[in-house]
Amino acid sequence: MIEKIMGQYSIDAPAKAKAKKLYGMGGVSNHTDEVNFSSFAVELARVSGELKNVPEVRQDLVDDFKKKLEGGEYHPPLEKIAHNLFLAGILNYEE
Repeated sequence: MIEKIMGQYSIDAPAKAKAKKLYGMGGVSNHTDEVNFSSFAVELARVSGELKNVPEVRQDLVDDFKKKLEGGEYHPPLEKIAHNLFLAGILNYEE
């Protein structure tokens, strides 16, 4: 009876042999670990790295708008501004 119980809860001989083959005698794996990333993940990492080099504010555009505003040359489309303010919930439209 004890042998039957031990057989149920111990590693059988073929599994022991396989474990020795995979991990060698010292318990260290002879195989190397490997990670494969999808092409999308690789591209995402590349683009993410490139975005870190892009400035948060494009100072050349800011300076150009400042110059146009100060010179009275910039006339933004007021309907588009009102529409965006309305969508943002800043402007209420009541007839």
